[in-house]
Amino acid sequence: MYTIAPFRCQHPGCSAAYRRKEHLNRHATRHAQTERFPCPHCNSILVRRNKEPPPSRAPKACRACHVRKERCDSGSPCNRCQRRRITCSRTRQESEIHDESTVPNAQALLSTELVGPVPDTSRWTGQDFIDIYFRDFHPIWPFLHRGTFDVSKEPCILLQSMVMIGLWIQGGQEGRDTAMTFHLKLLSAIQDQRSQWYISESTPCRDSKAPWPMATYQSILLQCIFALLVAKQETTLDLNLRFQLPFQKYELLASLVETCRRLRLFYYPNMLTKHSSSAPLALVWVSVEEVKRFGLALYKLCRLCTCAQGESGRADTDIRDDSSPSLLTLADLDFCMPDSDEVWNAPPGTGAGLFQSIALQQTCRDNRDSGGWISQTAGRLYDARVRYDWV
Repeated sequence: MYTIAPFRCQHPGCSAAYRRKEHLNRHATRHAQTERFPCPHCNSILVRRNKEPPPSRAPKACRACHVRKERCDSGSPCNRCQRRRITCSRTRQESEIHDESTVPNAQALLSTELVGPVPDTSRWTGQDFIDIYFRDFHPIWPFLHRGTFDVSKEPCILLQSMVMIGLWIQGGQEGRDTAMTFHLKLLSAIQDQRSQWYISESTPCRDSKAPWPMATYQSILLQCIFALLVAKQETTLDLNLRFQLPFQKYELLASLVETCRRLRLFYYPNMLTKHSSSAPLALVWVSVEEVKRFGLALYKLCRLCTCAQGESGRADTDIRDDSSPSLLTLADLDFCMPDSDEVWNAPPGTGAGLFQSIALQQTCRDNRDSGGWISQTAGRLYDARVRYDWV
């Protein structure tokens, strides 16, 4: 529909007309010899001064949102950091700023392939964080044997998982952002190599004497523990006082449990079949203790977490079925309690003689007696008529 423009330019020879007077006034400045204004951002000359400077490019996301690849609202602090109750990099106080020189570059620490040992160097870049791992994390989750631990011989996926934990414990925004970078990359590597460690119903039978890839299982356990550390900052406790894991990470934990069940990893006689009759007693003792402590740590983690609802399309109660529970129970642990903490926590370089002497002591548990297995104790603690979630 045609609209009349009542405001016409009065300048000789100009036929411009506008519907709004302010538009006519703006046009009139082109005919008048008015003041010109240089742009502070470029070489343009303008006929009027803007009240607001031209918008700059979109601000960068805060470090936490950048690492998680999430949209940041650019607040100070941003809303996502407030919900997680973590320090946002936009509002950090000077006292909280971590010295970046003490945090190795993530790419430098992640540059080594995820298979094979770390090169034998005088001081590996991540050694400080391995030390933090054994100092602060190991006393609470003692499933690695420090006495035989050797950085130059351990697989990289385990070392990088330990460095990830050390970075997180050390704290500081830079350290925790780097730990999250480790976590995401290692999770991706574990999923890419799933066919090499996951045992399903369709997996062909394996040689019962073939060694178990314990370092891989320990690495997966560390990733699941780290996922729970992150979940504790982002979610609240449920009514069972457990924290919710995102479904993908819960499924990884459930896959690890399923693999251990199908291998019968926690069945004491199977632990012995991995060694020949001529194997040194100290070696057998360390190997058996390692599996025991791994099993207890895995059970402890399973007791601390549940699956977040709404991500997989089904609730945790649908995933966990009483006839075939997806997470570990005490009934799965067919072995006695571990033996001496003294020898297990012995410092690196401890001679085999100490292991041998401890293993031969009369105080060692008789693992051959199934009556002393944890699974038997679980039977006394469980009654199908009493549905009480406590073991």
